[in-house]
Amino acid sequence: MKHICMLLIGLVISSTALADSQQTRRELARELAMHSQTLLPKLANQNYQAPLQSLLAHKRTARSISSLSQLSAQANQQAIGKMGLTGEVDSLMQLRLATPDQQSALSSGVAPLVAYIPDGDESQWSSIEAFDRQGNSVLLDVNKAPDRPVLVVETDAHKAAQAGIRMMNRALKKEGLSSDSLPPATEPLKTSILSKIRLENDEEPWILGDAEIYAIVAGINPGRDEPVVDIIDMPYLDHDKTVYTPNQILIYWDRYRWAAADLVLMEQDSNTNYKELTKLLVEVLKESLKIAGYPQSAPFLDLGNRIIDAIPDDWMTNSDDYVDSFYTLEQNRHYQDYSGARNNAVISLEPREFAPTH
Repeated sequence: MKHICMLLIGLVISSTALADSQQTRRELARELAMHSQTLLPKLANQNYQAPLQSLLAHKRTARSISSLSQLSAQANQQAIGKMGLTGEVDSLMQLRLATPDQQSALSSGVAPLVAYIPDGDESQWSSIEAFDRQGNSVLLDVNKAPDRPVLVVETDAHKAAQAGIRMMNRALKKEGLSSDSLPPATEPLKTSILSKIRLENDEEPWILGDAEIYAIVAGINPGRDEPVVDIIDMPYLDHDKTVYTPNQILIYWDRYRWAAADLVLMEQDSNTNYKELTKLLVEVLKESLKIAGYPQSAPFLDLGNRIIDAIPDDWMTNSDDYVDSFYTLEQNRHYQDYSGARNNAVISLEPREFAPTH
């Protein structure tokens, strides 16, 4: 419980910083709305999703644009710090058209609104605030996208997820909790392939756009008595109620003792702090052996459940949403349309060996 208390104390201390961050995003959205007519042609050339840095790169001469660039830089630094990615990325803020079907309205000359993502649990949001070209505030429905086009100023979730997953895997490897170990080139590579996956409900408001799902695969190191974890990006998994057939290697069995592993699916959002999440994983995994004793006396440590139990409640809101989990997956089993413990994800896994090349 100690690590959970420390994380919660840190969240309380940072509450003022979060409020400042939201105020910066609000001011940035208002400024962008008042300059949207100037910025739209360049945004259109980038398929209506572009980093703010590139949108403002050639528009620094006007005083108002210079002020907008300063707000953008401030929002970028706040977002990077908030997500624990200092030193990992140089910018995160982007401008994106909320839904692709709004492009026709933009093409016909309808002036867009510019919205920002509020802080807090999305289930508690009462409205979405946006701004028109005059800088006036407009309140939008949380659950239904408006007919009028909306540009969203936000963190680039895909870029953040890629950087965060790299950082987590690097940190876990440094702690001896992750491994690149594979069999010698003369032996077959034993894997489980994710042939199909479907999410029932990601419960995302329209303003948040595509989901960013990643997997935590956890088991026991085959060479020593310690847990081992892989963090795996699933960048294709954008929407719920949609079947995806990625043919992705999900589990490398040579990394796990007893040919068994747990799988936890998580969703990354703009409030994710990868630095804190990494610390949490390291502490939970290292504590697992102390709680369970030696692995020889406990063939499996229920690591997936321990990870979920340790995540603070507020991390289950708009930080890292817990999607679903699959316990004690086995190496040589076929899993066809297999439901997770939460009944929110259905997967098909197929064992597959890759023969060595000569």
